[in-house]
Amino acid sequence: MTSRNENCSSSDSDERSVLTPETGHLTPELKWYVVQSKPREEERARHFLKEKGFHTYLPRMEVVKVRDFKNVKTKKPLFPGYLFCRFDKDENLGHVRWTQGVKKLLPESVNPMSVDDKVVQAIHSLEQEDGVIRKQPLQQNDQVRIARGPMKDVLGVFDHWASDQGRVRVLLNFINYQASVELHHSLVEKVA
Repeated sequence: MTSRNENCSSSDSDERSVLTPETGHLTPELKWYVVQSKPREEERARHFLKEKGFHTYLPRMEVVKVRDFKNVKTKKPLFPGYLFCRFDKDENLGHVRWTQGVKKLLPESVNPMSVDDKVVQAIHSLEQEDGVIRKQPLQQNDQVRIARGPMKDVLGVFDHWASDQGRVRVLLNFINYQASVELHHSLVEKVA
């Protein structure tokens, strides 16, 4: 088995070996692949893949859930049930497939397709300093939609941040009436 923790930058997407100037040896070119984990076992699959020496990436996002009438911030996988793993397919495919917590590689075939480095880098660029992906901040006059609750799918205009507790003021247009409501920012989505 070859060293799996090498960071190789790939300029094209074909599977081939690379001649390294430092050693003059051919080293396998590492590619990113999508790994499907068993249900709610992304972290377990990530742990055992890392333990075997593979480079993994499990993007996370921050969500706000209501528990006991309180808003609680939690982190969950951006793609539930999936993570990225970087390895040489020719040498390590079986090692990845038979890792605890791993269900399969996508697409499910003898020859799974790699994910372009640019895709993984684009997802990684969305992360903030703590490694978590958060919704983009709202600005005045942004079109928004209420995502859940009794006013689900009602459109409005973002007015301003109402407090440092994460509440926002949204202007809603109803027939012959304009209402101003304050909601937690997790209940509001920016409309493209």
